[in-house]
Amino acid sequence: YLDVMAGLVIKHGGVIDDYAGDAIKANCGVPLPRNSEEEIAQDAVHAVTCALAMEQQMHRLNMKHLQEGLATVGMRIGIHTGQVVAGSVGTSERLKYTTVGDAVNTAARLESMDRDVVQETPGRRLCRILIDEGTKRYLGNRFVLDPIGEVSVKGKEQTLMVYRVMSHAGEETAT
Repeated sequence: YLDVMAGLVIKHGGVIDDYAGDAIKANCGVPLPRNSEEEIAQDAVHAVTCALAMEQQMHRLNMKHLQEGLATVGMRIGIHTGQVVAGSVGTSERLKYTTVGDAVNTAARLESMDRDVVQETPGRRLCRILIDEGTKRYLGNRFVLDPIGEVSVKGKEQTLMVYRVMSHAGEETAT
């Protein structure tokens, strides 16, 4: 699972920041600063395209697991577009490249959003990809989005308008 998913992040121009259990923290648009709207939009499109590719691979892995009599799994992805501080943190004995900031926290909040807020349809999707208005603004009409609505998230005074990414525009949505 981690090999396949990390490979997709790299293939789509992302940088693996960290692993925590079966979770992957990945970034698009680092380590070099992205200053133009076009560059930022490109990173947002790459992140969402990567998330959809991860969903496809999750389906393939689960089909293989079913054939082998193993359990299937799902995953959640949160994507937020914004400024981060990127660099090495730590001590002289152990340095680590990472990103920090409100954008990182917002993406994490989207990933972990409560199931009561995001209702699953019958025949639950194996992958839930959530974005907010900040990312949606850069995507144009490239993706089919399902509006979730205004949502309160921990650590934010203002609500976020949240969307679920369903598919690339012109494709049928997977279930």
